[in-house]
Amino acid sequence: MAAEVGNMRRVMSIAHRGYAAVAPENTLAAFSKALECGPDYIECDVRRTKDGHIIISHDGTVDRCTNGSGKVADLTLDELRALDAGSRFGREFAGEKLPTLEEYLDLLRGKSRPQIELKEEGLEEDVVAMVRERGMSEQTMIISFHYSVGLRMHELDEGIGIGALKGIGHPASEEEAVQLADEAASVNADVFAVNYHDITPALVRATHAANMKMAGWTIDSPDDMRKWAEMGLDVITSNDIRLLNQVLAEMGMR
Repeated sequence: MAAEVGNMRRVMSIAHRGYAAVAPENTLAAFSKALECGPDYIECDVRRTKDGHIIISHDGTVDRCTNGSGKVADLTLDELRALDAGSRFGREFAGEKLPTLEEYLDLLRGKSRPQIELKEEGLEEDVVAMVRERGMSEQTMIISFHYSVGLRMHELDEGIGIGALKGIGHPASEEEAVQLADEAASVNADVFAVNYHDITPALVRATHAANMKMAGWTIDSPDDMRKWAEMGLDVITSNDIRLLNQVLAEMGMR
């Protein structure tokens, strides 16, 4: 995912849940505002509704981001679409809906690359079908904390990129780094993505040695963006995509 331009290393930027710093996360408003900033990927999170549809939602419940309550898995698509997903962020976003995966893909098609986090196992076939219907396999990356997804994705469509997510909880030691990188590589991951607080030079080295790109989430301060880019990250995810692109450009890495 990262590229060398002359002697300059390029770091790819990912808009976390859209441009979540300025619009309600995981909504069409946030994705549209992210498009204006020209990220390399725009990330979203998907879950299945009670009646089998694929809806975009990070949380397993709708309590935090909407005016409703309850589990996504216990609500139908119509019930979820009736919720207001914008007012809690700001009155100007009142009436914003939880989007479907199809709406997200249609918005990004030909404009930016999708990065789709599968929050549950068992979504792989439906997600891949939607991506392939739109001819977007080569532009799409599927990421997940569920490592079985990586193995399944490789069987379904080898053109789709795979990202392995891992929560470590502390800075990775030299010994841990090799083990963690090998585990991610074993599920065909192209990218190994870790909370940036836990990324160490040892983890970057181990990830690169396993022929994967190192990604860090979610980096929102300029100082941290610079620090971890200099440490060797190939990919940075941020809620403030405009700021991230500006910092990388100033560093000559974009």
